[in-house]
Amino acid sequence: AEEAELQPLIDQVRAMLRSMNDGDTSASAYDTAWVAMVPKPDGGGGAQPQFPATVRWIVDHQLPDGSWGDSALFSAYDRMINTLACVVALTKWSLEPARCEAGLSFLHENMWRLAEEEAESMPIGFEIAFPSLIQTARDLGVVDFPYGHPALQSIYANREVKLKRIPRDMMHRVPTSILHSLEGMPDLDWARLLNLQSCDG
Repeated sequence: AEEAELQPLIDQVRAMLRSMNDGDTSASAYDTAWVAMVPKPDGGGGAQPQFPATVRWIVDHQLPDGSWGDSALFSAYDRMINTLACVVALTKWSLEPARCEAGLSFLHENMWRLAEEEAESMPIGFEIAFPSLIQTARDLGVVDFPYGHPALQSIYANREVKLKRIPRDMMHRVPTSILHSLEGMPDLDWARLLNLQSCDG
């Protein structure tokens, strides 16, 4: 019954996206991976992805070096967060272990680059979202990730600074910059957060 109620909304969103001609954006492995992690409301005897096309997209868009991200421009921040998100999505559904292994190998070999990358090129919310993805990987039992890598320490420290600047209660009452990184925030009160949604959706 719940799935039957959702289907018209899913169809409406698909129709809206198909009708967009001049608002095209490039594909994002990170965003696609988050959508790929959404389970069907009723998996019918086992958890399944609500949007299997996103899982297929992940499988079809791994780069030759084992990473995911912008193939034309190498940014450590971009490649690391995209790659980890795709590994987490595939791991969630127990799919493509060889692709996950290649992605984890890329992360091992390139984690040091996070310490060398210019701070100005860090995407907004990276210091919130990336540690959250790391915790999700840990929760899923991904053992071959460099959890203790020294390059991660400054990211964790920046996360703590940012979270201390915006008290959790304030985050639920007024719009803050943290709204851009909600996927990286555990234990949120979504009923209260929905009150902050803009009138245009």
